[in-house]
Amino acid sequence: MSDSDGDVADGMPSQTQERFKEKTTRFIRAAAERSDAFRKMYFFDPVHEDVPIDTSRDLFLEKALTRSKGLVQKYPGRVLFMLSYTCAANCRYCERQDRVGVSLDAEGRLHDEDIVRAVDFIAANPDVYEVIFSGGDPLSNPRGLELACQLLAKVPTVKVLRIHTRYPVQVPDKIDFDLLGRIAAQRETFYLSIHIDHPDELTPETEAVIRRLRKQGFILLCQSVFLRGINDDYDTLKRLFGRLFELGVRPYYIYHCQPIPTTMRFVMDIADEVALMTRLREEMSGLAFPQHVVELQHTTGKLIAPTNHWNVDWRKIHDFTGNEYGLRDTTMKVQPPGGVPGKSGTA
Repeated sequence: MSDSDGDVADGMPSQTQERFKEKTTRFIRAAAERSDAFRKMYFFDPVHEDVPIDTSRDLFLEKALTRSKGLVQKYPGRVLFMLSYTCAANCRYCERQDRVGVSLDAEGRLHDEDIVRAVDFIAANPDVYEVIFSGGDPLSNPRGLELACQLLAKVPTVKVLRIHTRYPVQVPDKIDFDLLGRIAAQRETFYLSIHIDHPDELTPETEAVIRRLRKQGFILLCQSVFLRGINDDYDTLKRLFGRLFELGVRPYYIYHCQPIPTTMRFVMDIADEVALMTRLREEMSGLAFPQHVVELQHTTGKLIAPTNHWNVDWRKIHDFTGNEYGLRDTTMKVQPPGGVPGKSGTA
């Protein structure tokens, strides 16, 4: 059973609440009629997903490193500000299935008092110069986003703000451009990163949103995820990155999909990803080429994967704290070192 356009489906059995809900929008359902990529990214697959969600999971220590409700600090100088635990639609490969689409999703958005406490923490830590709004989707909490931006405008040590969103590809007709124009005007530098995985997502409606965001002064980035059966070929990625480049959107990251029980059908072999990135690096402009990133579970560090132009021993890798991990296989299942990972070094 599915949520549609943010309306909770009636009569959903309690057992389903323990699973990552299917949630789509009218725009996505229409796109899925002509795009296999949309269907695979958004519609529940009982063959692979009929397992309960572990709401205690903390893949990247975001819960352990929460400073106040919704505010996570893993790295020096920047914080992750999770303004909402809900999205316009639920991507089936979401790495935050312990909170989004289940569990904390029921709480929805941060309240004003939560936002004030988070900004108080940022103001009390002058080393924080960058704030990254995420979630869920921060555009699902427009009032909270504007309040946070207004409060942060009074914190002189914060120099850069960044929004991460899927709204332009999920609900392009529901973006509050008046709000975005107001907050963009508050900052000399304001980044907005759109998560786009396949060229089918660059619909005329989404491209129109991108053009309008550029006119408002946002510096536009894109993040993607390698997804087996969706964007695991050279032609698809070249079309995606090339079109983004033409539109003035800088491809920033492409992630290795996180292997958890409900996402394994999407997880590619890291060697296949590297082979694709190697060919793309040889044939595309550097401005159209994203960093290939692997984020290790249960520790800190987004590790940039080298291309095949380098001779690399993939059997051993290190996190940002210097801990060494043994690579079990090239789907990036790692054997952690002794002790408690991520509890020392940078956070």
